[in-house]
Amino acid sequence: MSKKITQFIMGGAVILLMSYLFDGVYVKDFFVAFLVAIVLSLLNTFVKPVLTLIAFPITLMTLGFFQLIINAFILSLASSILAPDFYIESFSLTIVASICISILYSVLGINKDEDD
Repeated sequence: MSKKITQFIMGGAVILLMSYLFDGVYVKDFFVAFLVAIVLSLLNTFVKPVLTLIAFPITLMTLGFFQLIINAFILSLASSILAPDFYIESFSLTIVASICISILYSVLGINKDEDD
């Protein structure tokens, strides 16, 4: 359990870093960034598999690039859930931010499917 909390804290730090790197990304404070990390984890667990299954033909035709759009949509959905305290100004910025978040999550080893 403590490993999951540590991953959420690191995820919150990544989200907060996005607000410092990009002018169009607004995060109120670290607690909101922590909540964004939790909401992203829940959306990636429950919503993303359904979207990936539905969009499989398009993803196959685009050689996997449509998965970037799905990731951006998930981030946009998280933004709309936590709207006043976390938002991203444009969808193109959402795509760029989701790519950066995915890279940093991979480098830091966040959200790996490992048992505690």
